[in-house]
Amino acid sequence: MNDMTGTIKNYPDISFIGNLTLEELQNQMIIDFSKRYKELTGKEMELAPAHPYRLILYAASLQLYQAFQYLDQAGKQSFLKYAYGDYLDNLGALKGIARSMGERAKTIMRFILSKEQAGAVTIPKGTRVTTGNEIYFYTTELAEIPAGELNVDVQAECTEVGILGNGLEPGAVSVLVDLIPYVQSVSNANTSAGGQDVESDENLRERIHLAPAGYSVAGPDAAYQYWTKKYNSGITDVKVTSPSEGIVDIRFIMEDGELPEENLIEGLKKYLSDNNIRPLTDKVQTGAPELIKYNIDLIYYISRKDASRTEKIRKNVEGAVETFKIWQQEKIGRDINPSKLLYFLIQAEAKRADIMEPAFTVVPDNAVARIQNVNVVYGGIEDD
Repeated sequence: MNDMTGTIKNYPDISFIGNLTLEELQNQMIIDFSKRYKELTGKEMELAPAHPYRLILYAASLQLYQAFQYLDQAGKQSFLKYAYGDYLDNLGALKGIARSMGERAKTIMRFILSKEQAGAVTIPKGTRVTTGNEIYFYTTELAEIPAGELNVDVQAECTEVGILGNGLEPGAVSVLVDLIPYVQSVSNANTSAGGQDVESDENLRERIHLAPAGYSVAGPDAAYQYWTKKYNSGITDVKVTSPSEGIVDIRFIMEDGELPEENLIEGLKKYLSDNNIRPLTDKVQTGAPELIKYNIDLIYYISRKDASRTEKIRKNVEGAVETFKIWQQEKIGRDINPSKLLYFLIQAEAKRADIMEPAFTVVPDNAVARIQNVNVVYGGIEDD
């Protein structure tokens, strides 16, 4: 897909104050003062650096320049490139786009009885279960364990909006808060997923930019990108392809390149299959991208002039490798690029690096690169 965020950033910069600097304002105020003084008195006045009038003008210029900055900012908030926070929300309102206020993580709770009962056992809607460390889930529907049966699965979601409820593996949520007679145990039957924080400015800005494509019923790439991002604000990259006639294949990833859980994949497919979104002739299929595995194997060196900062640089290099791993996996179809890894290492102040792996690798449009093994060796100090 097109990098919409990059497209927006490439729009021309604008200034509502003509790019006025503080120094230019101060100089203009001194010129205006001197000119007006001569008009009124007929005399020239030289404002030396420590002259009281110059100091007064400088002090006043700081307040005036601050006002200029507010004016410039106020004007820019009418444009997608610069808007943020509530200003961006109001730009979205012009296109019928609202910021997602987050999603609750979801899972399936399995309630198990101590033994079969003669009558049905009711699991009330809102029954709470916790991990024991202040993360709570509650059932979103009323359920019953019929007479003669031992268990039932119930949909549940986290009490808090955000990502804190994600990634809890089966069995992690197992403490029943609201006791129910005859229930011996309860636990989540699958890994919790789908929780998202309040939508970021960057993601909202991209959705606003894509919004016009959502008006089309012809099935363009941008329309599917728009509706996919609208479904869940945690989706950060989408790749739309058509492998065969009438088939629309949608691959997507979450923040930092994390792969979506199966329930999110199925939920998106159902959402996109709505007749108000999907053209009648399209068959939509959704999924996580294919994985292209790669390794990092390198030796790096530090310049002798930086010998006193060796430990700090070594930590910087570790951070650079982590930055590269995230950069590499946050876009579907992004080629594995060792030159980018070298760039991050140089930015971390390594003198040089011998990179054995990865080699440059073309990544298909429906795949994403994912790290497998990492071997980073410090080679020592070298002369320049």
